[in-house]
Amino acid sequence: MYDKLKPLNNICQLILAQSVFDLKAIGKNLVQGQHGILTTPAHQDFEFTYKDSTNWLAIEETSFWYQHRNRCFSAILDRFKPSGPLFEIGSGNGSVALALQSIGLQVIAVEPTVRMAVASRERGVNYVICAKIEEIGFCDGALANVGLFDVLEHIDDDVGLIKRLRELMPSGGYFYCAVPAWKLLWSSEDDAAAHCRRYSLPQLSRIFETAGFRIEYATYFFAPLLLPILLLRTIPSALRLRTSRTADLSKKEHTLPKGLMGYFLRVLLEREVQHVRQGKRKWIGASCLLVARAC
Repeated sequence: MYDKLKPLNNICQLILAQSVFDLKAIGKNLVQGQHGILTTPAHQDFEFTYKDSTNWLAIEETSFWYQHRNRCFSAILDRFKPSGPLFEIGSGNGSVALALQSIGLQVIAVEPTVRMAVASRERGVNYVICAKIEEIGFCDGALANVGLFDVLEHIDDDVGLIKRLRELMPSGGYFYCAVPAWKLLWSSEDDAAAHCRRYSLPQLSRIFETAGFRIEYATYFFAPLLLPILLLRTIPSALRLRTSRTADLSKKEHTLPKGLMGYFLRVLLEREVQHVRQGKRKWIGASCLLVARAC
């Protein structure tokens, strides 16, 4: 199922793809690949998380963390509606793309890891590109709107990436971005996830403003998880009581506790979704959420 994506000569698939998008108007190097996925002839599998023992695809199906962030993303895109398609860069297994499709948005998932791109397509993401940004040959102005959801923290040159994506966007296009917050929350989980950094809202906003964007909305979210992360990840990591990530631990941390604690967390998270939907801002939380517009 996860064999390499080879170009196909199936003219029916090509016609289907071109009925929605002009391939050359998106990227000059794109070709139709297997599994209904667009790719490039020179693409090599990025293999992100291949060495991770956690089955993230399975966890995404039931994780309260994935569910909450998807609800927040859906709420903010409903408030700041994109005109035209949204290109989600680093779309992983397609969790966010599926959530945004469900509210009527046209999403093109761009993911360089073959296994994740195939999983996205099989889960129902309509349009998937399996390639790295630099090899696609995106045309200037091709990216009508961009989503970068928990991806920027993995990039060494985060400023350079945002500037390059701005060059590929038309003026007025929306950029939606989410990243982990606060350097002081750093733990072994960040090391395991290959994070380069965690952000503050002012730091994230400056990156976008420098790259030619106007900030439309910025807030922290996942506020109810701030203390649990500090107590269960950050402090144990600093004391070397937590040094590695296991599949069982990942599954446990993505499951809400039972009883009163789980109930109150659900209530607090639901309130946070409503705040995002209303455009309210929080000044504390474990993640940052930002909406910017290309000037």
